[in-house]
Amino acid sequence: MITVARNFIIAAAGCMVILQACQENAWDDHYGVGGTEAKSLMQLIDESPNLSRFAQVVRDNDMDELLSSSQTFTVFAPDNNAMEAFDLDADTLEHFLYNHICRYVYTLGDIADADDGMLRVKMLNGKYQNISNADGGMTFGGDASVLNVAGGANGVLNTIDHIEPFYRNLYEEIKAGDRTDSVSRYLQSMDEYTFLPEQSTVLGVDEQGRTLYDSVFYFQNAWMTSYGDIYKEDSVYTLLVPSDVAWEKQYAKVYPYYRTVGNGEINVSGIRVTGNFEVGTALADSLADAHTRQAMLQDIVFRKQIDVEHPDGDSIISTSGHVFHSPQYLFAGAEQREVSNGLMYVTDEMKFDPTESWHDEVRVEAENSSDYVTQYCGSSSSRSVEAFPQFAGQVSENAFLYITPPSLSFQRNTVRFRLPNTLAGKYNIYIVTLPASAVDTAAVNDPSRMRSTKLNFYLTYVHEDGSLKEDAVISTPSDYKGTQTPEPIDGSAPAFITDAYAVNKMLVARNFRFPYANYTGSSFSSSLTESPTTAYLRVECAVTSSADLAVYEKYMRIDCIILEPVN
Repeated sequence: MITVARNFIIAAAGCMVILQACQENAWDDHYGVGGTEAKSLMQLIDESPNLSRFAQVVRDNDMDELLSSSQTFTVFAPDNNAMEAFDLDADTLEHFLYNHICRYVYTLGDIADADDGMLRVKMLNGKYQNISNADGGMTFGGDASVLNVAGGANGVLNTIDHIEPFYRNLYEEIKAGDRTDSVSRYLQSMDEYTFLPEQSTVLGVDEQGRTLYDSVFYFQNAWMTSYGDIYKEDSVYTLLVPSDVAWEKQYAKVYPYYRTVGNGEINVSGIRVTGNFEVGTALADSLADAHTRQAMLQDIVFRKQIDVEHPDGDSIISTSGHVFHSPQYLFAGAEQREVSNGLMYVTDEMKFDPTESWHDEVRVEAENSSDYVTQYCGSSSSRSVEAFPQFAGQVSENAFLYITPPSLSFQRNTVRFRLPNTLAGKYNIYIVTLPASAVDTAAVNDPSRMRSTKLNFYLTYVHEDGSLKEDAVISTPSDYKGTQTPEPIDGSAPAFITDAYAVNKMLVARNFRFPYANYTGSSFSSSLTESPTTAYLRVECAVTSSADLAVYEKYMRIDCIILEPVN
């Protein structure tokens, strides 16, 4: 975005000339004017008794010279009755005059050519107003009726029956600070302005010899780049903004999920990962704070103006990609505010369910080589099931990791997966495996090849004391019941045995809670160094004895690891 430091008008060139030429014939045909004898817009205003109050405001704000120039405008001037409601303030130029004047010529003919009989026109203050066809006449803005139209040498003068209100855009409304100071401070902390001297106008030199500019800046905001340019007048959004009260409550709700560690070190020895991290430090608190603030606001922006009571399809999608079904509850009790680029709702309670918003599923595609390491394996490779229609729709990303056994039967072929972006919250942990027929369809006819395998599982993560270490083997599907001490879910089936004939989503652990977040997914929330991945799942083939080898295989075919969030 290019931002001008002071409000001033620059004569348009190039595109204005082209647009004016395109409109010239329609203009002449409709109004039958032209030539050097036609009157300027300012002359037309002065000669209209019913616009005397508007004319005075124009002169008081030094706009008369501009409306007498060769530049082309369309003016929507409230008549004297409408001007009864005029309230003089320090922003009269921006909020009133610039809100009723636009560049170029717009006529009934232009409206007739527009979709749905409506033009969205950019005014001098950057706001957009609608010009519509209504029973053969025109309306301006919300519902101001055009009472009279006059053509001049440099544009069109429309007399309207009431003043069109000035509305802030979404970002301006937030920064105005009416119960939105907390959000405003957070968003403004990411505002960046880059001075563009080549686009700025030199005014002279001050007493110290410094060059003075009418300055032009490039504006950007990292949060808006990620979630929506709510400062742009030509972008339309629906925004759900937490009030200062809601901000405090939501922060307390989200922060525990991003409890994290500070500085530390990781040691990798073969397939084992250990380490130690500082806990309760300023760095840990700062990282948790940054990620919490990002999570709080990641689902408040929705594209276009949404009828929140009757959304299309009974669901809405935030710009972060999360889907909210029957979303009326999110906006219940919220205060709706008029803005120039969409809809804004201010709420005293953010009603997002954690698993709808920030507490996401973590899915690790086993075939991605960057996410795993192996030990005691004959080979490991990525395999596709696209040639096996019987698995259509059953295998994530249509691919899986295929691991062959070692040459020595007593060795346990093992693979360790990294688990990125886990939060300090509860998960149900699953592994998805495939049968031998995913590699060779003919195996279905060979019972000796359609065999199960037995697996062991080990979790590595940062414990309460800051130590990164591996827990004891999870030898049966376990329920953690809010603690780190597992209890077998089914003691009668103590081993993890894969399905020999079908894709199988196998539960490894239920209600497992990571003490600290292992979150590295933010692209902008902190300038501090992000923590490396500190959560892993090790999968080990438990088939080694002669008795087991007679029944089970040692091949592993793993589709993915899934961590489903639990509230």
